[in-house]
Formats: sequence, structure tokens, C-alpha cells
Amino acid sequence: MPMSTPRYLPRLVQRTAVVALAAGVGVWGAIVFAPSPPPAPPTAAASTTLATDTQPVSRWFGTGSGAKIQVVVAGLISAGPRGSAVLAIDGRPARAYAVGNDLAEGVTLAEVGRSGVVLNQGGERVEVRAATLPPLGETIRTVPMTR
Repeated sequence: MPMSTPRYLPRLVQRTAVVALAAGVGVWGAIVFAPSPPPAPPTAAASTTLATDTQPVSRWFGTGSGAKIQVVVAGLISAGPRGSAVLAIDGRPARAYAVGNDLAEGVTLAEVGRSGVVLNQGGERVEVRAATLPPLGETIRTVPMTR
């Protein structure tokens, strides 16, 4: 015996759909037509902020433009105004820098010479010499080959 649908079921589904549609239109209408929020209050005027000089304190703790960095000259590529050098900075792996490049905050490579580099550290010129290599005669030995 086939089962028949009750007579009220189509009307119940239709009324539920109409109520859901009305609720959706109402919610989206409230979202779309909601008034815009008022503008934010003005912030404090910039003239009331205090200007502080942290340079002396930064020198105490070894930071800032006056900070000293450890530079090891690993190699000199070329000298002169457009020179470049291979430098290891603060124990990091060595990499190439050209004259004028920033090595750290407030520290630039000023010059590359035949025996080292000159840094500009916060207006102070600091010379760092490259390590000298021993003469070739002391490091290369010939070993007789035996068969």
C-alpha cells in the first residue's frame, strides 16, 4: 500500500520557505542599510609629545649609531673609490661589501685600501687591517714521491 502525503505538508513547506525568505531579507536589509559609525575622536596633538635623546643611553648598552661592531677582513677584492671587500661582521659569515654599503646601523664602509678597510662609525673613521699571510715558501713543501 503506497503511502500518501498529508494534505497540509505542501502548505507547511511553502509557509516555512516564506518565513525563511522574510527573515533573510530582514537581516540583510538591516546589515546593508545600517547607519555608518561616527568618526573616530581626534588624537592627541603632536606638539604635546616630548622629544627625548636616547643616544647616551644607547652607548651604555652598545646599541645605536655609536655602537661598535666587530669586523674581520676576510679578503680585499679591489681598492679605490669603487672598491669592495669581503667582511665578516659580528661573527656572521663573510660576504662582499662595496664602498658606501651599510654594515650595521650607523656604520658604513668608507674606503678599501691595499692593506685593509676604513669604516665610518657614527662620524668616526676606524681602520681595520687585513690579516697578513705568511710567505708562500713557508707554507708550500714538496714531498718526494716514492713508488
